[in-house]
Amino acid sequence: MAEPNKMLEETANYLLNHCFVLGGVEDQRAKYLYVQDHLPEVRAVFAPLGYAVTLYPAPLQAAALVNEHEGSQARLLKYESILLLVLRLLYLQKRESLATSADQVLVTVEEVQTELQKMNLPRRLDQRTLEELMRTLRRYNLARPVGRLTGLDSRIEVFPTVLLALPDADLADAAAESSRTREELALYERPDGDASGEEEE
Repeated sequence: MAEPNKMLEETANYLLNHCFVLGGVEDQRAKYLYVQDHLPEVRAVFAPLGYAVTLYPAPLQAAALVNEHEGSQARLLKYESILLLVLRLLYLQKRESLATSADQVLVTVEEVQTELQKMNLPRRLDQRTLEELMRTLRRYNLARPVGRLTGLDSRIEVFPTVLLALPDADLADAAAESSRTREELALYERPDGDASGEEEE
């Protein structure tokens, strides 16, 4: 077992690199429990740097490192935000149908693609793009692939942190972006080829 100071060092560095630590994930559980049991000490490490450590007990079982200084938060690319929005939606849908004791929420690539298609995005997410986006989400402990994403039946584990990662303002921005995309496509795909919306007399 790691010495207390060593565990504090490991946990603090993990939070710096990943933003979240999860009690429901086996290889993170010890760090989450350390934050839970030593919250004042962990907060004391980050307070001089302007970071806050927030603990979310069950059912989320997550600890989050938050920097509230403007411009210092991690910013996701447009498609990363849209994918995160889809995973959040699927997480909520799946969570409702799961037993309360279930730790894992799993979705398939097919379910993700189906939700993305509803948004009428300009391009479909191919396997390579999806893998690149998932690397970012995995880094921040938001979701991770279960094995390789080789087909529509490949699975993605979605972590409860998807509920914490996007503030309401960012959710509204992502929803507005998908709405703008749909409207633009509707204009350019009119049967008569007229994008102006006006009929000739």
